[in-house]
Amino acid sequence: MMTPKIILIGALGVCFIIVVVISCGTAGGLNGKSQISSPEVYPLKSPAAGNYPQSLYKYPFRAKLLTRESFTQTLEWNPQVSKTFGKDTQYTATLILEPADKRHTFSGILLDDVKGLPTDRVENISAETTGDSLVIKIMFAKTADENAEPEIIFFDEFEGTTLDKTKWEFCPEWDRQGRSSWRDDMVSISDGMLHLKMIRDTKLGAGKSSQKALADNWIRAGAIRSRTKQINGPVIFDNSYGYYEAKIKFPKASGTWGAFWLMSPTQDIITNDGVIGTEIDIIESIHNQNGTYNAALHWNGYGSNHQSTGQDNSSLPGLDIYDGEFHIFALDWSPSEYVFYVDGQILWRVNGGPQFQNCGINQNPNYIKLSVEGAEWAGTLPPGFTEGEMLVDYVRVYNQPKVSP
Repeated sequence: MMTPKIILIGALGVCFIIVVVISCGTAGGLNGKSQISSPEVYPLKSPAAGNYPQSLYKYPFRAKLLTRESFTQTLEWNPQVSKTFGKDTQYTATLILEPADKRHTFSGILLDDVKGLPTDRVENISAETTGDSLVIKIMFAKTADENAEPEIIFFDEFEGTTLDKTKWEFCPEWDRQGRSSWRDDMVSISDGMLHLKMIRDTKLGAGKSSQKALADNWIRAGAIRSRTKQINGPVIFDNSYGYYEAKIKFPKASGTWGAFWLMSPTQDIITNDGVIGTEIDIIESIHNQNGTYNAALHWNGYGSNHQSTGQDNSSLPGLDIYDGEFHIFALDWSPSEYVFYVDGQILWRVNGGPQFQNCGINQNPNYIKLSVEGAEWAGTLPPGFTEGEMLVDYVRVYNQPKVSP
């Protein structure tokens, strides 16, 4: 077993404690296993009263996701945080880093070898290995006796004339839902708005499907996301618990829909619930020709194990988002629930229990997507339809629960 190493930082009297655990298979030497070198943990922020906690649950180390040195990370806070960090409180967080390959180990790793550990408001760090794991305890200064001011941790007002590549990238040029194709040229910025266009493209459709009905109703569409295409490249923006908000004007055209959603890079891991990864659809304008829209959750991949649950706008009678005006769509995602809003009214509240297909609450970071697309199951295009567009005025993500824009 590795001798714990203690690092003292600062001299504050009352402090937070973070415990980081890194899994290892055999105590007392490598036992023929290859040591993971220079592990880098997901960045951790110091607790602040009123802010959402960070969360990780068996989250893959991003930079080495496809290598044998990959490992997962699990972060736990003690006392548990149901919504936000409390005032005047001391916390302990436990981060578990577990080798993805049983032939690898963290045995023998020194604390100085671990990259990315927090330093802000840290008073003490200690570490020890157990089995194939390393436990790091990080002590923070006590939270204040009043809540911190809310901060926007991600935003775009879509000023200028080009997509801000420090915040977004074009979604890959995929075919979608068997009757649409995402294309970069369907995305533009003008008049202080993001324009996601959709154009009927029968020529493109003829090359995609031999069925005339599908080809005649095929659309070329736009989509962006806050994640890099390069698997080992830098992540533009991802986040777990937070308040996500966008101001959007949706088009009204049968067979098509727009969406503001959070995509999970770990959604395809099969579990009994969506704790490891969940696609979170904050709003989808599906069946808009009937005035319908919905929020939804998807987990366990998109194959035979796929599970989902959702809520349509029957919970908000009379709230028409297809009136030609902008509307505000939001999600309050905390450790205990998802709350979906339309214009400040609650569309859906989900605690992850049996009445919601035991969907759980996702504990891993997601990235943002804005998109339009089409599908046969959503209906045919309106007669004479040539094009339409989804307009987005802004996107904002806050580190605290619902706030005024």
